[in-house]
Amino acid sequence: MSLQTRPMKTPVAAFIQWFDNLPVTLRRYLAHVYRVCTTEDTSRMAAAPDESLAAFRAWVVKLDFPLRSAAKMFYIRAVFDMVILHQKEIADEDSAMGMIPRESNVVQLSSRQWKMVIDTWKELRGGELSDAFVHAWTSWMIKKQKESK
Repeated sequence: MSLQTRPMKTPVAAFIQWFDNLPVTLRRYLAHVYRVCTTEDTSRMAAAPDESLAAFRAWVVKLDFPLRSAAKMFYIRAVFDMVILHQKEIADEDSAMGMIPRESNVVQLSSRQWKMVIDTWKELRGGELSDAFVHAWTSWMIKKQKESK
């Protein structure tokens, strides 16, 4: 279903729906790479991919104030853009991401599966994770927050 014909969702809901429909090995990998790319805490970098997945997902859906919620979606979008759109280079054993355990690496996905991931990511990226949509959502949340005071 294209973005134009489906009901619009919040960026978080749209992202989680997309993320939860990925193969679990890819979800673990993406969550773990996100953690490695965004933390300086080496103990968190060494966490098991399952632990990274649980922590990442909990962090994504955690409610926060509007600007921080928007920033979270921009962080996710930036890191996932890098990882998904450069998956061949990152999956290479000689790459800077060589610290990711091989058993959690995404090379086990077929090129057809990767094409589907890339295509659905680009569709999401152009819809509910676009700059315009995230900014409009943030403005709506700020307005809603002010009205509730």
